[in-house]
Amino acid sequence: MLTLRSASLSADILDPLADRGKMGSRYCTGGYIWQVYDRNGRALLSGPHFPSPDPPPFDGQGMPEVFETPLGGDGGPVGGDVCVIGVGIVEKSSAIEPFHPRNNQLVTQPCPWKIEHGANWAVMTASQSFGEKSIRLRREVRLDGSRVASITAVDNIGGTDVNLRWFPHPFFPINASTGLACGKICRPVILPENAGYDMGADGMIRMKPNYPWKKGLFQVLEVPPEKLIFTIPHPVTGLVSLQTDYIVARCPIWANSQTFSFEPFIQRVVKPGGGASWAVSINFKI
Repeated sequence: MLTLRSASLSADILDPLADRGKMGSRYCTGGYIWQVYDRNGRALLSGPHFPSPDPPPFDGQGMPEVFETPLGGDGGPVGGDVCVIGVGIVEKSSAIEPFHPRNNQLVTQPCPWKIEHGANWAVMTASQSFGEKSIRLRREVRLDGSRVASITAVDNIGGTDVNLRWFPHPFFPINASTGLACGKICRPVILPENAGYDMGADGMIRMKPNYPWKKGLFQVLEVPPEKLIFTIPHPVTGLVSLQTDYIVARCPIWANSQTFSFEPFIQRVVKPGGGASWAVSINFKI
């Protein structure tokens, strides 16, 4: 792993080559934030199996990111190759449509990354191609005081449009001392009727204590198409803010007995010769 440090934080970033055992077909392998620590060495992120040192790669931990739409190959036959952005070539082992790494977990050709890093930053770059589609991908992680920024850029160097649907999946620890409060969003949102979550008049989303949380629960929120700030109660720092610099197209939440996560999606179409860049940041001190 690479270790980055600021005056307030340190962060473990997975090495796409040396840490292959912690990676699967789901999460972008470049710039994968495995854990963040305060100056006393206390872990600030969680995961579905935390504190297990070896969680299943599909579940992961920390602050992984997902390119949900493959670069190409997902419409091909079972047994064929699919190019998953930021992951590499994955065998299409399932006929379930639409293609998703949860059903196709064998990585046959990992994405090759070039790595550069300093004391508080790391940059990982890679090129990927499939048919007429080709991209350059850049992932940057930077620590600045109590803030962790994750920055992504995609350049379309191929001959046809590239569809991007991406989201961060930051895993926060459950805050039992605040009545299982998970977090709230800076704009009014709608939480549809569901078995496990409720939302108070203050906008705070909470986990219902009687739900069987070991099995987890996924729920899509109705959110405005805006840049959003999420405020999350945290058992170590008190509060955490998660901020996007992009228009959020969709926002599910997910939790189990170990962790809670907001998943703010971005959706873009990048034309040949064009590019797209965006960032998400977490501030561990408010």
